[in-house]
Amino acid sequence: MNVEEALGKRGEKSSGFVEVGRTSVNIYRIPVVVISGAKPGKTIGFLAGTHGTEYASIEGLIRATRELDPAEMKGNVIAVTVLNGPHFEHRSAFLSPIDQLNQNRQFPGDPEGTLSRRTAYVAFKEVASRSDALVDLHGGDIGEDIDSMVIAGSGGGEEVDAMALDMARCFPTEYVSKLPETASGLSMTAQKKYGIPCVTSEAGTPYPVRERHIKFHYDGVMNILKYFGVLPGEPVLADAEISPKGYRYKAENAGIWHGFHELGSRVKKGEPVGEVTDLFGNVLESYIAPEDAKVTFLRTFYSVNQGEGLIGLTVLK
Repeated sequence: MNVEEALGKRGEKSSGFVEVGRTSVNIYRIPVVVISGAKPGKTIGFLAGTHGTEYASIEGLIRATRELDPAEMKGNVIAVTVLNGPHFEHRSAFLSPIDQLNQNRQFPGDPEGTLSRRTAYVAFKEVASRSDALVDLHGGDIGEDIDSMVIAGSGGGEEVDAMALDMARCFPTEYVSKLPETASGLSMTAQKKYGIPCVTSEAGTPYPVRERHIKFHYDGVMNILKYFGVLPGEPVLADAEISPKGYRYKAENAGIWHGFHELGSRVKKGEPVGEVTDLFGNVLESYIAPEDAKVTFLRTFYSVNQGEGLIGLTVLK
């Protein structure tokens, strides 16, 4: 597929594959949907499957691209529905099974690097560099469950940074975290490189793929397109808290993790939220909510090794 040619087909929707790299036995390609609106306007880029097991984000973007009608659009959409093919097909956790790299630490990429770096390079060349804004849809990887939140990019200047915050609030989220300007390797570094606003949405777990998390990503995509005038209608911006206080706990001991609350539930100050036991059931460590908070991250694996994440709490008004 030629992305530039597809963008020139005014009023049409095109889909196909763009090659990113080769291994000894396979050619890896990324699936791309280009929707060229009937009238000119902004071009918005979307990535999903940067981590290939974050399925709610992938499904949310696929549903959006299926529904979008170029006849109703002013501007364009470039969407990669599954960026990390090896991670998606092998169902590996966090790292590509090809080169053992985290795809979302490789941007802006390298056309002469290993597969993950080549993939990042193609994503920036074919999507980010042609876009007026970039949205990277994420969620919990294998062993993680993340409730609905958004990260807003930084480092693009006052006006661009403000637009990134607005884009983040296009998702129906209770809170937004601002990316530190020192961050590197992420897709949101396009905000510095190209001077475009960038956001990353976070919602979901590989299993079960919850409808509410799919809808979170889908609603954000459609609302962002309204924000930039690609779709008709006024965007609805969430009254989200910006960079609220949070707590993230990691295991000091290896053993078995017992979480006491569901994702998204509210806990009171002093309430037990989980514990790690040994293989005989003896409690090795216990965790108590330091403040009234919402459970926004959970470990889904039963077994746990030292240093691995257990639970995240976010203090919301």
